[in-house]
Amino acid sequence: MTLRPSDVVELRIDRMSYGGRGVARLDGFVVFVDDAAPGDRLSARLRVVKKSYAEAEPVRISEASPLRIAPSCPHFGPCGGCLWQHLAYRAQLEAKRAIVAESLAQLGGIEHVAVRPVIGMDDPWRYRNKMEFTFLPGGGLGLHRRGRWDEVVDLSTCLLPSPRVVDVLVDVKAFARRHNLPGYDPRRHQGLLRQLVVREGRATGDLLVTIVTATGQFPQARALADHLAGRHAGLTGVLWAVNPARGDTIELQGAQVLYGRPYIFERLRGLTFKIGPATFFQTNTLQAERMIDVVREMAGEAEEVVDLYCGVGTFALALAGQSRRVHGVEVVAASVEAAQENARLNGIANADFYVADVRRFVRLPAGGRPDLVILDPPRAGAGRQVMTALGRAAPRRVIYISCNPTTLAPDLRHLLPAGYRILAIQPFDLFPHTYHVECVVLLERETP
Repeated sequence: MTLRPSDVVELRIDRMSYGGRGVARLDGFVVFVDDAAPGDRLSARLRVVKKSYAEAEPVRISEASPLRIAPSCPHFGPCGGCLWQHLAYRAQLEAKRAIVAESLAQLGGIEHVAVRPVIGMDDPWRYRNKMEFTFLPGGGLGLHRRGRWDEVVDLSTCLLPSPRVVDVLVDVKAFARRHNLPGYDPRRHQGLLRQLVVREGRATGDLLVTIVTATGQFPQARALADHLAGRHAGLTGVLWAVNPARGDTIELQGAQVLYGRPYIFERLRGLTFKIGPATFFQTNTLQAERMIDVVREMAGEAEEVVDLYCGVGTFALALAGQSRRVHGVEVVAASVEAAQENARLNGIANADFYVADVRRFVRLPAGGRPDLVILDPPRAGAGRQVMTALGRAAPRRVIYISCNPTTLAPDLRHLLPAGYRILAIQPFDLFPHTYHVECVVLLERETP
């Protein structure tokens, strides 16, 4: 069978993939289909054909899956913020559990460990406490178009953040249009306004707005801050920051306070955290609290705990009350300073934080063997070097917190030969209506 781009084929969707597409097989050949649902029977036009797989877009659905629902957002489809609004929420959760199990089996050779049902949300909407919107060159403000780095969908609403964040979006967009402020063109590298970053303390009600521009003058900055301050309850600060990078990543330089203070406070399970415009913090407050509950239960009581990739101290501080000493390690100096400040803010005296490369800091600062090591690496995972060093450090237990099952699996594969067995794998849904899934994995060392 010879397949070519633009061919139309008849398919039945079997499951969902990490990446968000439906998966079908054509005489054993894998085809990934956009906007599909398990159980769909459809005609699809091939867009890309590779040696081992193809990518396709649906042309006609002849038999719709019973798992299909009507999307709630009017921007669903073009907007890249969500990929799975057309799937019933229970189907999303089951697809994520299957993705975790498949990743562990295919990428880690881990086949005989049960993956628990995903802990989802009672209400899977309005869950994000941070949003990053992008300005359009011709006016407008929104999220990137699906699959495009250089195009943005102008939004009138969004169902991921709270309504008050959407109010800020609409207000800033109207101000920019009223004052003819040009949006940044990422291809020509021209224009002023680049991003709008809004952070919200769900437990505190604090709201922090950051306007990000290209390098240059912004004479309307104060007027915008005054305008927002008079219209949005709970607004604790408005900042102006510069992003000099040519790419679409947000790199903030020289943040200037236009109104209020440059941070908000948020609370998680009795702990208070100070959060700035660029601070890494879990984006879903409610689900982050549930993750803390599970991590605390898995950790139990421990003498010495090492928290790798500790960030602002979320998990380290959460475990301080049931541990003799907690040591947090993070390569980003600003995060370590924030973690130290958060420890003081909560009156926690048995937590130390260090700026260090985790590859060189798996053992305790004074040497010796930790009882428990927690690691919460970025999406790229910890990697062979860190996992091998972790195995040599030989802690009694390890809790691995992952935001990417495709890097979790090979990382576990590198650790298991050091004498560890998996006791529990608990997925969490922190990002409903997307394919992303978090996991908390508990491992115990079998060999002395």
